[in-house]
Amino acid sequence: MKMVKSLLLGSAAGLVAVAGAQAADLPVKAKPVEYVKVCSLYGAGYYYMPGTDICLKLGGYVRYQFTVNPGSSVSFGPFFGAGGRHTRTESQDTAQRVRALITVDTRQQTAYGTLRTYVLLGYTHDTNNAAAPLIYFTRGFIQVAGFTLGKASSFFDIYPNASFGYNVGLMAVPDTGDGGQVVAGYTAQFGNGVSLTIAIEQARAASVVNTTTAASFAVGALPTSNNLGGPGVRSWPDIVGNLRVDQAWGSILIAAALHDASGGYYGATVGTGHPSNEWGWAATIGAIFNLPFIAPGDRFAFQFVYSEGAVRYAALNQPTTGLLGYGSTTVGFGFATDGVYGATPSGVELTTAWSIAAAIEHLWTPALRTSLYGSYLDVSHNAAAKVFMCANGTFLGGGAPGGALCNPDFSYWVIGSRTQWEPTKGWIMGVDVIYSNLDTANTGTGIVAANGNRSATPVGDQSAWTFTFRTQRDYHP
Repeated sequence: MKMVKSLLLGSAAGLVAVAGAQAADLPVKAKPVEYVKVCSLYGAGYYYMPGTDICLKLGGYVRYQFTVNPGSSVSFGPFFGAGGRHTRTESQDTAQRVRALITVDTRQQTAYGTLRTYVLLGYTHDTNNAAAPLIYFTRGFIQVAGFTLGKASSFFDIYPNASFGYNVGLMAVPDTGDGGQVVAGYTAQFGNGVSLTIAIEQARAASVVNTTTAASFAVGALPTSNNLGGPGVRSWPDIVGNLRVDQAWGSILIAAALHDASGGYYGATVGTGHPSNEWGWAATIGAIFNLPFIAPGDRFAFQFVYSEGAVRYAALNQPTTGLLGYGSTTVGFGFATDGVYGATPSGVELTTAWSIAAAIEHLWTPALRTSLYGSYLDVSHNAAAKVFMCANGTFLGGGAPGGALCNPDFSYWVIGSRTQWEPTKGWIMGVDVIYSNLDTANTGTGIVAANGNRSATPVGDQSAWTFTFRTQRDYHP
């Protein structure tokens, strides 16, 4: 009995000792776990970054599309650049595109209001692009206290081009939505959705061409940069201002822009002198109207632009320097410049361009929608500009200004339709069909010298059909 009692007491003492040792090994107090918390201040999809009061939202999409008759560019279509010659070496019958991007949106309350940053990083691979794959940033801006600084959409824009169709690069519109624009602007809010903005923006540069340069306007080619007016080269940024109203029924915008359209030198050296500085300008009116009385989600949008010496406000994507198209027996082309000038002491003669774009979208069901859209661009030159352009011997072999063989005015129009199905939220499949037409810069039956892998060809209007299938998965809330 005494032995049993001794064993029990010894075991109890041992257990107490072990338990005490284990208790001594435990931490005094566990650190609290920081869980990601929902931020509801700015809408769905935002979360607090752990340890901060910054709200963050991640978004983006993955896309695949197949295009028939893209020319040399999925983005800009069958009249873009050398691909407009429609040869086996310069254009393709079909092309595939894979695109994926991620967006990062952060917001934080400060003494100066909401501080926002936004970044978009993308990846594109086009099968008919020798430079593919391509990694790019098309957004990177800061917004605070009414200021927007960085790469964003232009304050001249309102027409939501990409939301109505897939072949948006073929449209003659001012929209910078996809590629973005470097801006520095201030927006004043007046209540009830009324705002006023003034900004400096990256110049929308087209060529300002010295027509005395050999082959300035070669048939079957597009003008090249030989002066200050070359793409991407400007002494001053553009100055843009707008008045905008955003309410439940939709939005309306009135805007204007000033654009440096100065030329380079009369000759190849500084000593030859240069034309005096010249400013182009553009003005626009546009709107988006919601149409719930037809069906919930229906809408109509339009934008009209008039410009002098600022052609890329009338058409940012088409044309960049001009349009070029070869048919089986004809060639059509249109030179899109901000202006032209000749030998001393001429000044820059500004090019006039205007465009209108419109679209309507109808929802058959919440998951099925169809849009109908189109645009028209008109480019014209004054009498002095026509003299400069027609005096160049490579431009249709010369000819009288405005004659059958020398009239540099042209127009370009497109019409298209997209039907899109959304079988589950955030995943879409759709088809887009677009017809584009180039009413060439010249008319008549005169034979001209062609450029590239084509033989001599008479002048004539050009047209093309483009078809696109797309499927896309949006993974933002």
